[in-house]
Amino acid sequence: MRKKIIVAVSIVFGAVALVVGGYWYYNYQLHVYDPEMLEPEVFDDVEYDTDLLIGLWQSGSVFYRFDYDGVGRTWDSSDDIFEEEASVFKWQLEHSLFTHIHEMEINGAVPKLYRLTQLDLQTLVFEDDFGNVFSFEKVE
Repeated sequence: MRKKIIVAVSIVFGAVALVVGGYWYYNYQLHVYDPEMLEPEVFDDVEYDTDLLIGLWQSGSVFYRFDYDGVGRTWDSSDDIFEEEASVFKWQLEHSLFTHIHEMEINGAVPKLYRLTQLDLQTLVFEDDFGNVFSFEKVE
């Protein structure tokens, strides 16, 4: 009889430990910081006119082209890459959240999230979560 009580108590304590461990693990996973995701509160309620974004932008040897259909291209002429060989991506602009989704050849997509800080007729400035600032001048 004593063995049965010990086994029952062991099972109860094991189950409680499993539930507490699962609860802790679940809550810990929800609070892990993901450096690839920008926090939503960093985005302003500022609305940018996406029509200003359409066209060709340049910063040094790096070029970006944004089209009306939400498709963009980027290339670096210092690497002997030109627009015909450019990396194609989809873009979205919602408030100051500027998203580039690069489709990979091996079944996947890589989202890159930026915060748009300036967009006018001649200047495009955005930054990533690591504080890197990208500034471009409109070419056409």
